[in-house]
Amino acid sequence: MQKGIESEKKYRLERDLEAACCRVAKAQGWFCRKYKGPGRRSHPDRLFAKRGRVFWIEFKRLGCTPTELQRLEIGAMTSAGLLVYVCDNLGHFKEILATNERSA
Repeated sequence: MQKGIESEKKYRLERDLEAACCRVAKAQGWFCRKYKGPGRRSHPDRLFAKRGRVFWIEFKRLGCTPTELQRLEIGAMTSAGLLVYVCDNLGHFKEILATNERSA
């Protein structure tokens, strides 16, 4: 894929966006893990960490929103002081990384 094209690509599937975002994060030195909570179907998709800064992301297809269970889980996590984002495009993901890079 040519440089710059990936940032403009529209991802049809959530997993494709997630994979592209993880490639970008890893290239910038972020720790990135898929999280599968036992007995939890509504938790965010990925955990990202760098220099003590940790956050979660729920990936969605462009224009889609979290389910009610996901909204409840995200609310519980943020109430506990965790940082959780919902992301549906690569540009937004890059903004999230940049914001958290400055905060780390």
